[in-house]
Amino acid sequence: MMLLLTATLSSLADSQRLVVWQKSGQKVYFDLTEEPETTFEDGNLVIRSSRTTVSYPLTNVLRYTYEGGTITDVGDVKMRPGEVRFLQNAEQMAFDGLQDGTILEVYTLDGVKIKTVKAQGGQRTVVSLADQAAGTYIVKAGEATYKFMKR
Repeated sequence: MMLLLTATLSSLADSQRLVVWQKSGQKVYFDLTEEPETTFEDGNLVIRSSRTTVSYPLTNVLRYTYEGGTITDVGDVKMRPGEVRFLQNAEQMAFDGLQDGTILEVYTLDGVKIKTVKAQGGQRTVVSLADQAAGTYIVKAGEATYKFMKR
């Protein structure tokens, strides 16, 4: 499992990123190689890529910017205070930088809660959907909402 996440981080080497700056001080990064599309819908900043859809209430967004950066392996990842990083592969999502006690809830598209995970500050929080059927799931992490497509 960690090998998959390490491979994901390594693939970000020398990449450009979309950064969402939240008023809470948190920052969330999206790799531009996945060609994220940003739109504004019903008072939300919506970011869609081939792998995920995330929605942030505009009242919580300070700004969003584009940055370049080099991440060569997990040891080189330097988290700044308030920063949140989101990674995913075919069967799981991982979050770095969540505040201690942040509750992550996973829902089916028809609104049935299937999982709850509690973040422990300073540790990677992994939400695995390996035991679920292929399909689309909604993951709530604090104020942010993510759409996860398991193939």
